[in-house]
Formats: sequence, C-alpha cells, structure tokens
Amino acid sequence: MAEKNPKKKSDISYADASAELERILHEIESGEIDLDVLTEKVERAAALLSVCKDKLAATELKVKQVVADLADDGADGGTDADRET
Repeated sequence: MAEKNPKKKSDISYADASAELERILHEIESGEIDLDVLTEKVERAAALLSVCKDKLAATELKVKQVVADLADDGADGGTDADRET
C-alpha cells in the first residue's frame, strides 16, 4: 500500500525517514508488492534517502564546527574553570 500524505522533505526527522525506509525495504523484500506500488515505494525511498543524506551531512558539519570551536577554546588557554584549579 502506498503512503498517503507523505511528509515533505524538510518536515521529516531523520529517525522517521529511517524508520519509513526500513518499512519500505521490508515490503519490497517480501516479494508480495504490486508492480505499480513498487514504483511508488522506490520513488519514496529515493526521496527518504536524500533526506537522510542531507541531514547526516548537516550534522557532520555542525559537529566539525563544535569540535573546531572547542579546539579554539583550548588554544586560548582553556575555560575559566580550568584556570581556577
């Protein structure tokens, strides 16, 4: 059965996209999916994969920025708490 009312790319969380991908994969692997529905599922899976990829890339960038900020703080002599000890 095709998903009615799928969320837009920007409206779905990584966890929801991943869970929906898992459901689609299980449906496809079951081998009991209608050809017309299969086409819809594959298209939806491609969109969900794109969402996951974009969210992973954005998260990776944020993590790198935080790590760089922490490294910069360390290069400046640490935090106030470090100086008190």
